[in-house]
Amino acid sequence: MLLVPERQRRARPHRAPSGSLAAETCRATKRSPRWPGRSQHRAPGFLPGILLHPAELRGLSLPARPPGIRAPLPAGSQDGGKVIRIRKVQHQAVRAGLGEPVALPCLFLLQPSAALGPNEPPDPPRVKWSKVRSAAGQREDVPVLVAKDNAVKVVKAYEGRVSLPGYPRDRYNATLLLSAARASDAGLYRCEVVAGIDDEQDLLPLEVTGVVFHYRPAGERYALTFAAARRACLDNSAVIASPRHLQAAFEDGYDNCDAGWLADRTVRYPITLSRPGCYGDRDSLPGVRSYGQREPGEEYDVYCYASELQGTVFHAAAPGRFTWQGARQHCQSRGASLATAGQLHLAWRAGLDQCDPGWLADGSVRYPIRAPRRKCGGEAAGVRTVYQFPNRTGFPHPTARFDAYCYKGNLYRCNGNTPLERDPSGDPAPPGPVQPRHAGKWRIRLGKAVHEYLIGELMR
Repeated sequence: MLLVPERQRRARPHRAPSGSLAAETCRATKRSPRWPGRSQHRAPGFLPGILLHPAELRGLSLPARPPGIRAPLPAGSQDGGKVIRIRKVQHQAVRAGLGEPVALPCLFLLQPSAALGPNEPPDPPRVKWSKVRSAAGQREDVPVLVAKDNAVKVVKAYEGRVSLPGYPRDRYNATLLLSAARASDAGLYRCEVVAGIDDEQDLLPLEVTGVVFHYRPAGERYALTFAAARRACLDNSAVIASPRHLQAAFEDGYDNCDAGWLADRTVRYPITLSRPGCYGDRDSLPGVRSYGQREPGEEYDVYCYASELQGTVFHAAAPGRFTWQGARQHCQSRGASLATAGQLHLAWRAGLDQCDPGWLADGSVRYPIRAPRRKCGGEAAGVRTVYQFPNRTGFPHPTARFDAYCYKGNLYRCNGNTPLERDPSGDPAPPGPVQPRHAGKWRIRLGKAVHEYLIGELMR
């Protein structure tokens, strides 16, 4: 199965998300701005798939499926006698933000088996989804769900989180929907289709971006109004987190006994291990505590959400270390700037591990730990903060000496026949002309037949 967009629009000039992937990102965006591109390399063992942006799952009109897409293949068009007929395409990763819904596509067609008699009904295909590799590349074999005919059985760890939205209407659409992506959901997934003694499988990588972090300014605890909380997140390369962001972080083990503003003007905090002083409205039960919606002039800390790192964070050191002003100058001498708290958290999420406290742009001193160890701030992974006082308030004095964490951004734009070029001005690339929007139709080629249908049809 080969999917070809009926119409495509040209991409806006944009910033590339990372240096090493910038060129491919630019090329993929030119092909289809809202869906990841598809490699032309065909690899054995891969089913076809359609990559959907999570926004396409909401508010879609679902027209009737075009004739012939469910029907067995006509005589003479069999593909090597296979019961499960698939043209195999290698996928780029499906990407989703923390807490967002994400679809992992798996569509297939069946043709009659030569082993069946003319009046013998075929056995319904069995679909099994599994997670086979973690985001760190470690091998796993974690079942997600199994579906056959009218029965869909979801493994307990995924109950209430996954579904097959198109399967009830179309047994050949096994697209898996994760309702709210967690960081731990990232990895490699397998869709396996079994019909009698025949089977095929598809492997789909999933990337989950974004990180939630607690933020407290240099002064005392609970010193931010709602407006000040929003500004504090923006100053740290983030936005104020939503309840779904904090819930997704909690479900992955995030625990912090500090009440903070969220985007809906509620005040909440996540507790995985209940303890005195942190019970809130849930007593001894784990969960996200809530004070409800508060007046905007009240003062609390804040929970921020940083979505994606558009550059590189690196550790900088020198004999005698730096004052805060010296750290700023050192980063500037290397074509960079002091990193923000949001940028350091994103770098930590991406794998940065450095047991050396360093200055950040807001005057705080922090360091990222992926692998907890002695003398590195405790038994849990996370970004550590060095406070001036024992009650976890106050930043170190600007004349104190520490290392530094610098950030060098990548500003790119697509230009003419060159897939990618650095913007020499160092400023964001100016907006360019945009072609008419994508018509929302796709053309599917099945053998010699071509069918057109709306993108929403894929979820039926």
